[in-house]
Order: sequence, then C-alpha cells, then structure tokens
Amino acid sequence: MVRIGIGLGSSVRENAVANLGALLFSESLVSRGLDGRAVAGLVSGWQWEDGGETLRLQLKPNVRLHDGALLTAEMVADIIRRSRLTSSLGFEYVTGVVAPDPRSIVVSLSRPDFFLLPELTVLKIVRPEAPDIGTGPFKITAKEPAFQTVVFDRYHGGTPGVTGVTIVPYDTQRGAWAGLMRDEVDAVQEVSRETVEFVDSSHNVQTYPSLQPYYIPLLFNHHHPALARRDVRRALNEAVDRDAILDAAMRGHGRVANDPIWPFHWAYPSAGMRHAYDPVGARRRLDLAGLRLPGSAARDGTRTRLTLRCLFWSEDAQYERIALILQRQLFDVGINLVLTPADMTTIAQRVQSGNFDTALIRVNAGRSLDYTYRFWHTKRPESLVRGYPGVDRLLEDLRSSTDDGRTRSAIAALVQRFYEDAPAIFIAWAQVTRAIDRQFSVGEFNSQDPLASIWQWRPVAGKPQ
Repeated sequence: MVRIGIGLGSSVRENAVANLGALLFSESLVSRGLDGRAVAGLVSGWQWEDGGETLRLQLKPNVRLHDGALLTAEMVADIIRRSRLTSSLGFEYVTGVVAPDPRSIVVSLSRPDFFLLPELTVLKIVRPEAPDIGTGPFKITAKEPAFQTVVFDRYHGGTPGVTGVTIVPYDTQRGAWAGLMRDEVDAVQEVSRETVEFVDSSHNVQTYPSLQPYYIPLLFNHHHPALARRDVRRALNEAVDRDAILDAAMRGHGRVANDPIWPFHWAYPSAGMRHAYDPVGARRRLDLAGLRLPGSAARDGTRTRLTLRCLFWSEDAQYERIALILQRQLFDVGINLVLTPADMTTIAQRVQSGNFDTALIRVNAGRSLDYTYRFWHTKRPESLVRGYPGVDRLLEDLRSSTDDGRTRSAIAALVQRFYEDAPAIFIAWAQVTRAIDRQFSVGEFNSQDPLASIWQWRPVAGKPQ
C-alpha cells in the first residue's frame, strides 16, 4: 500500500485530490505525450477520414470495468454522446457517434476540429450512472476521510506492483513533508522549494523533479485604460527580469516562460521569441506613452507614473516572493504595484468579473493547445482575458488545421502575436518535486511525473514495508 500526502491550500486541495484520484481509478481513450501529441490509452489506434470530418477509434481488447463488465464500443459511444451535452470544446462540431462493431467507435463532425483528440484525453471512461467505477489499475474503496483504493486484479495493463493507494490531505506542503518524516505517508505530491535541498540529503527519501505544463503569468485586465495599450504592456514586459525571478523566488526550479504555449510541443518554433530585460528601454517606452514621472513626489515620498493593483495567490509562499520581486522591478521604472493576497477561488472570481488590474496565478497549459484556446480566446467562458481579442482569429486558424504543416504555421503565428502584443507578463513554467520513500522503486525516471504511473511502482526487495 502506498500512502501519498498532498499539502495544498483549501481552495485547490480538493481538486488536487480529485485529479490524483482520477489517475488511479479512471482512464481516457487517448492521453497526451510530453510533446503534446495524442498517444494510445483505452484505444489502440485511430484514423482521420473524410478530410478530418470523421474520426474512427479502435478500442483495446479485453478492457474491463471495476464491476467486471467488458468495456464495449457501444458503452464508449454512449459516454461520448452524453459528454456532448456537458462539455463544449472539442465536441462542438460532433454530429454523431456510433459503434459499428464491438471495438470500433466512429465520430462524425460537421467540420474538422483540431481539439477533438485533446478533448478525448480529458474525457474519463467511467460508468455514467456510477462514476466511481472506471477501468484503471485501482478501485475506489473510500473517499472520506481519505481517498482510498485497492488493486484491480483484472486490470488490462497488467498486475499493479502495489496493493493500493491512499491519498492523505494536509493543510500545507510543510505538513505533508512532516508526515513523510513521521512515516504517516510514503510519498509527498509536492515538496516546497525551501525544502528540496533538505529532502535531497535524506537517506530514506528520493526526489523526482519534473517540469509541469503550468505557467505563472501576471495577467492584465485589458479594460484598464493603461493596460489596454500595447506600448504600455510591452514596456512592463521589458521591465521584468524573469531570470532573476526564477533564481530568487523559485530557487531555480522552473523554466522562463515566453508565452502560454507548452515549450516542448512538437510544433513549437525552435527559435522562440523572448522579451529582453531592458529597464532603460521600458522607461523610454513609458515616456513615449505619456506616462512620465511626476516632477514632485507624492505624500508617501514616491514618484510613480502609474499605480496598479496586483492580486497574488496566497496559498503558496513562492507567489508572494514572485510578487515582491515584480513589485521591486516595476517600481524601478516608475510603476507602483500594490499587492493584495487572495486564495485561488477569490482570484478566479475577480478575474472573471473584471474586478482586478493584474493577477499573479498559476495557469494550466496542458501539453496540447486546447487550454491555450480555452483561456486566451475572448469568447470562451473560461477566458482569462477581457477586452483583448488579439489571438482569437489565430486560435481559430489552429483549431481548423488538419495537417502538421498548418499546425506549425498556426502555432508560429501565435508565438509571434503573444510576443508582439504582450497581453500578459509570462514569467515561468513551474517545476514540481515529488518525494518518495526509497522503499518503493518507480522504475526508470526520465523526467516524467512518477505519480502518473503509480501502478508500475514496486517495493524494493529487502526494504521494510
């Protein structure tokens, strides 16, 4: 039995437990590779037909649900048909789903849609009337007070190496780490940046760092009179030293972000575009924009061109560190950034309502481009931008692409536009570090997340269990 500790703030902990639990008991038809391409999941293969208006999927043989029933193509077709009613992106152009034989599913579309396959990576194959019954390597036995599973001995992928998994919630990363030291858990979902070096010195624990498809931006409200101007946004980007933030605030655990597109995507341009740190140029741009420093100081003794409010995520200490460095760097060019801590729920509500100037948060990019479409297309309900339709047409071009060449061209155009328009300050890609007791072997580690393959872990011979 593996016990995994999750230590996160209350506004995100429930989702984190649910997401990890979903990896244990449910699976999707296809999954996302590191390079963003779809790879086989519950289907062994697929073919596009009719110029991209038909997708034919071939189901793996002998896949069983946790109640013992054989997964059939008709079951899968029914799940997809039901999902069309609750999920829009990827299914908007689906006109029909049929199962012509026990292992084939045929999806018909009114027009080609680049996002259909990515949507199928999100769709979990579970019984609609009993959503805790899936096809994964573990079966759910309890959800409260802890999420508990036991091995599913008829799993189509083979026999799991551990007898089950329990997810133990903690209020903080520090609390989860203390639980690992007290032998309350065998692994920690994320070790804080402050603790990594200490963990690495432990003889009983092995750490596994991996870059995650989550980026940290300073979002702009484009309805703000100053932030609506591209010259001002570009100046703010030039005022930020991302390398200094990565080193000082994130302890080097991450990678500088140039835009919201996963940098390892197969179609990402080899020569990405990056805003150079140029505070002199930033001051010049702000002067030309008419945002000059006043001749005399304000009552508090400061001379500033512009004051902006900044919401930052308060449930992870590194976001305050990032915010403080941003505040200092922007003040150096005459921008007063007023910091306000908030939980993720509050920030999301205020961003959606437009009640903010800037917001420092973590955003999911996925490894394909569907999340970029969701969050940066102004007509999407999940959109993070208000008043900036600058990439809408380019995202539509990407969505209609039907071959690798068009996809590369569409992504290159997006990269160029994100650089030229600077709709946000993209700061860094987040790296997480998992900590796992050495009594378990996770197999060959190749910078992929070991939590994604818990069923393949094995107890180490001779180690106490």
